[in-house]
Amino acid sequence: MRGVRRPVVIAAIATITVGTVGTVGTVGTVAWCSAAVHAQAAPTQLPLLVHTAQVAGRAVAPAEFIADRIARANQIYAPYGVAFVATGQRKLADEHARLVTREDRDALGGEVERGVIDCFVVESLGDVDEPGRVRRGVHWHSRTHPGAHFVIVSVIAGLDVLAHELGHFLGNPGHSETPGNLMSYQRGEEQPFLDAVQIGRLQRALRGYLRRGEVRAVGTPRVAAAPTARQR
Repeated sequence: MRGVRRPVVIAAIATITVGTVGTVGTVGTVAWCSAAVHAQAAPTQLPLLVHTAQVAGRAVAPAEFIADRIARANQIYAPYGVAFVATGQRKLADEHARLVTREDRDALGGEVERGVIDCFVVESLGDVDEPGRVRRGVHWHSRTHPGAHFVIVSVIAGLDVLAHELGHFLGNPGHSETPGNLMSYQRGEEQPFLDAVQIGRLQRALRGYLRRGEVRAVGTPRVAAAPTARQR
């Protein structure tokens, strides 16, 4: 992708990614080239509002916990033209520190604010499908607060968990069977990646969020919006 060949490659990417990719080799090439193109432009900075649960008046995790995971997410998403910025901190009542049931997760919908990606840091996160099992993170749609969805990370979450859950938030609801893929449970030796199809989903989801004002890129002027769940 040097010199006069760059416009040709970019045109090929635009054609291939909207159609059907026929071979694994082509998928890898398209994903790599697409990522390289995005990396040339300034990233779209998305605001993260961090809600940290409190127990006995103390945060369940230090500020460095989420800062490290945001930094890791930014490394992973840099090739795709996306970055995350912690634009606010909220204290979350201790009643939300330990999430066991679906209702516990749903209740967080009342804390969601418009224009940001809400990230909840909790002490423990139970598996609602397998009682007794714990989870490290989840992307959740509240059933009691229509339209509210958010990511939750537990204090046992590894460095890549936030990035994985943000992948769900950004248009990739399923999991991959490819080791090393960001949306796979199987880690690889290299930095987690998204394939060409996943990149396309991310781009479409992001355009939709920005168009609707559901998420406002950092630096975008505020406009009049519908009341948040907290304001209703």
